[in-house]
Amino acid sequence: MKNNRRINDIINEIIVNDNNFVKSHNKEYFAEHSKKQKPYITLVTCSDSRVQPDILLSDPINKIFCVENIGNQILSSEGSVDYGVYHLKTPVLLILGHSDCGAISAFMNGYANELVSIKNELDNLKPAIVQKSDYDDFEKELLINIELNIDYQVEVALQKYSQLIEKNKLCVIGAYYDFKNDCSEKCGKVLIVNINGDKNIDSIKHSSFLDGIDPEFINDTVKRI
Repeated sequence: MKNNRRINDIINEIIVNDNNFVKSHNKEYFAEHSKKQKPYITLVTCSDSRVQPDILLSDPINKIFCVENIGNQILSSEGSVDYGVYHLKTPVLLILGHSDCGAISAFMNGYANELVSIKNELDNLKPAIVQKSDYDDFEKELLINIELNIDYQVEVALQKYSQLIEKNKLCVIGAYYDFKNDCSEKCGKVLIVNINGDKNIDSIKHSSFLDGIDPEFINDTVKRI
């Protein structure tokens, strides 16, 4: 009965929030996207419940084509990513890793006893992360491996979508959502760590993709872990 009550509370929360959403959006709002989606960002991010598209845009509806899986991996959801890039033709492919990533942590600790379905996804991380048996500073190594995985996913994208990138029809961005103040003074900051394979901070800061953006924002946002 206790569990039934918990489920009941969850369903009620969904209904109440949906009703509030309906009340706060008129017919014109839905008419703009009722027949066709026109996102401009394909987001590859982690299924982690602490990472949501509204950290990027206050209203992500019809703006972000969101692909989620454990470890923010392209190859685990290749068809979905291809759909966003090739069919929806989003000009930005954003790979978003995050603090305290459970997929990376599981890989580092060994995952032989996991379900086969989970192991199959974690196996895709092998080229990105060096698995060790002992860590002098696990949290530090976790941060390093999260960033290595972001860089690896960017490299996968560069190989897959090289023609679009060369024609300047696609920009691949690697970013880190820092909700633990791991490497930013502002909790919840999204840090850009990689643009089209460029991992040099000074180079990224002067990228033409960042032209016109407030230098203060750039200095605050472009940062390696």
